[in-house]
Amino acid sequence: MIKKIVFLGAPSTGKSTLSEALAERFDSISVPEYGRDYWIEHQVDRRLSPEQLLHIAQVQNQWEDQASIAAKNYLFCDTNAFTTWHFACHYHTTPLAELTRLAEDSWQRYDLVVLCDNDIPYDDTWERSGDANRSEFQQFIQQYLIAHGIHFIKVSGSLASRIAQMDVTLNALESEQRNDLLSPC
Repeated sequence: MIKKIVFLGAPSTGKSTLSEALAERFDSISVPEYGRDYWIEHQVDRRLSPEQLLHIAQVQNQWEDQASIAAKNYLFCDTNAFTTWHFACHYHTTPLAELTRLAEDSWQRYDLVVLCDNDIPYDDTWERSGDANRSEFQQFIQQYLIAHGIHFIKVSGSLASRIAQMDVTLNALESEQRNDLLSPC
């Protein structure tokens, strides 16, 4: 059975790097962030329409579903519909109802939610919205997870440190699964 792991965090918190590194380490698949390339190609004045944001969330889910067929043990997901919903809230105040539904339903898709800390240097590239937004986004995500009772772990430090933290977490996740299989109903 595949364990699906999603990485959350503000822009430039190492989600892509960690997801890709873990996929390589475990000989599996990292599902990239569809919205990043879509935004670069389709943004107008650094914005996307509410309908475009819904499209991003839908395609992200499709990519995850397709990748889960070929994944080995773990599927590492660089982002999810919640992240797209958060951008919609930030830029449009009120997201489309369907995007809100996808964001709410997204938590059922994953076995593990990982919040990447913003303790690494900000990579100020043209497609990002600035370091001030990074702090604000990070705070929102963590507060949302806590307020909605969504279990998550937070990884911090260098890439090597984050990989080590994930090794411990994934070993514990595997132990839990083995114990659940051995427990009588």
